Amino acid sequence: MIDMLVFLLQAMFIVALPPLIAYQLRLMSMVPLVVVQILFGVVLGPSCFGRWAPAAYAMIFSPASLVFLSHVSAIALLFFALVTGMHLDFKTLRGDGRALALISGASMLVPSLLGFSVGMVIAAMYPQLLDPRHSAIQFAVAIGICCGVTALPVLAAILRELDLLDHRLGQFALTLAAANDGALWIVLAVFLAGLQLDGSGASSNVVEIVSSLLYFGGMLGVVRPWLARYAGRTQVSTDTMLIIACVAAILSAAMTEWLGLHYLLGAFIAGTIIPTTWRSILLERIEPLTVNILLPFFFIVTGLKVFIDVASPGFLEITVLLTLFAVVGKIAGTALTARMTGESWRFSLGLGALAQAKGLMEIVVATILLDVKVISPTIFSAVLIMALISTTLAMPMTRLTLARHGTRGLA
Repeated sequence: MIDMLVFLLQAMFIVALPPLIAYQLRLMSMVPLVVVQILFGVVLGPSCFGRWAPAAYAMIFSPASLVFLSHVSAIALLFFALVTGMHLDFKTLRGDGRALALISGASMLVPSLLGFSVGMVIAAMYPQLLDPRHSAIQFAVAIGICCGVTALPVLAAILRELDLLDHRLGQFALTLAAANDGALWIVLAVFLAGLQLDGSGASSNVVEIVSSLLYFGGMLGVVRPWLARYAGRTQVSTDTMLIIACVAAILSAAMTEWLGLHYLLGAFIAGTIIPTTWRSILLERIEPLTVNILLPFFFIVTGLKVFIDVASPGFLEITVLLTLFAVVGKIAGTALTARMTGESWRFSLGLGALAQAKGLMEIVVATILLDVKVISPTIFSAVLIMALISTTLAMPMTRLTLARHGTRGLA
């Protein structure tokens, strides 16, 4: 009963305090709530609270209480991946399809290549930060993936705050982020599969490849068409939609976890196969609960994994390098390509500033890479700080870009 009471008190503070702090300090107009929530998790972790009051930290975040937090965090991430998958709808590309394909490709490729280069430099300068089971190239690829992220949910929150959702710039940015998210999960799936195969024998490789192909083929070639036909010919209640979506996410997540591809990938794939006619209804039910109630638990668990020690060898240098190349690569890759497709400099720079919002998606990706031990806790901490800085910069940089003429010409 004591453990449950501690958990309930933790839950109250985890859910209620970040929005209250953001409201009282009037931060909502400057940074997305997700930034405040992630910072709150870091402050409650060993980097701050654990360092300033170790006895109180050990009492509040005892091993028993962490079990509850970790389980809720896992459920939060599963639903977040499901929601992210349901947000992807490439039918919105239409007339801007070719330009958007070029821009989204460059928006992810340029920062990813810069991140890969930085990863190789870090691997050469600080080999002690690499896990001996993974090569320097695998580490550098992981860093490249982290630098190429754009977060769709956080971007939507920024666009709402800037009143850009109904403008062409806002819609373009959302579709760009959706394309980035889709490409990111594909690259991540291939990367995780490569890690699995790298540590297996030839016979195991064949089994894993065939199993993975059967999974993807079954989900996209069998389950998705069946769900589409079922949704088209049957009047389905909202409760039934919810049950089908959640069961699909759980089963798909269990399958990818069994295949060694991480359960989040399975939940994401489940989201992409949900019939489009169901998505707005399901998102209205699932997304607010996931974002506002469940995800703060993930931020706390993430904060407990982060130990920021500025005195540790290379930490500051790595953080500065990651942040600089991630921000410059994302803005330059997006803005220059948008300009080459005929967009104005103002539109292009605004799009580049918005595209650097990494937020929660970056932390999810980094958590997966930490779980499979491709990156160390030190690198994880540096990536988290990079994500916070780039996401925090997105809103003021967009305001600065649009300050002279407002939203005129962006409709």
